[in-house]
Amino acid sequence: MKRTIFIIIVCLFCLVLTSCKKPNRVGDVQEFESLFEGAIKYDIRTEEECESGHIKGFVCMGDNDNDEIVKNISLVSLSKDQNIILIGDEKRVLEIFDALSKKGYKSMYYFDGGYQAYVEAKGEGFVPETGCGC
Repeated sequence: MKRTIFIIIVCLFCLVLTSCKKPNRVGDVQEFESLFEGAIKYDIRTEEECESGHIKGFVCMGDNDNDEIVKNISLVSLSKDQNIILIGDEKRVLEIFDALSKKGYKSMYYFDGGYQAYVEAKGEGFVPETGCGC
């Protein structure tokens, strides 16, 4: 009996873990760029990094803390289903997505490996936008 209860609890725990909305890691440039139209796009690297080069159309958040970024996204999002795309340090991206997920946001994406991986995947043809007025 105890074993059956234990198995049920473990199964329920696994069900809860797998039902949580996790951000989508995208490693293909074309797939990543196909998400841009109509999306909220933020570069969450430092102000200095962002000013030296960022992806066109991404808003530089500079040195804002995670709470400020979540607040900003919440203010500008048209829908909880709207695509939200972040680029930056994966740990920080996941922390922000976790906070957004708790607020009910569902469509969250980031480029696997961050900005530098994106630049390398784009190759020599990539021309970053510079300056951002963070």
